[in-house]
Amino acid sequence: MKKGFVALAVVFTFLFVAFSAEAAVITVTNKTGLYLHYIYISSSNTSNWEEDVMGDDILEPDEAVRINIRGSYSKFDLKAVDEDGDSGEWYGFPGNATRITIYADGTAEYQ
Repeated sequence: MKKGFVALAVVFTFLFVAFSAEAAVITVTNKTGLYLHYIYISSSNTSNWEEDVMGDDILEPDEAVRINIRGSYSKFDLKAVDEDGDSGEWYGFPGNATRITIYADGTAEYQ
């Protein structure tokens, strides 16, 4: 019985570490001058946007939000929708980017 419990604990620990390694945190800073109501992040390998990562939150001008991303991407894309329903899309961020700043002129930079 004790061996079975230890084996089960090892399996759960392995799965936790494996799934934790697949998660990433990206900080998005809003320099657009507008309130952002939706942010979508998806792999560059797909044509579909994943679910909104903001939930009920709104990203105010000059504010930043930390977004937990499940999975890992070699490259990813970002879409933001503002208070008027207008959207901006940025493509091809490297998978190891941890900070993205989006600007009113439609440009973005990353670190």
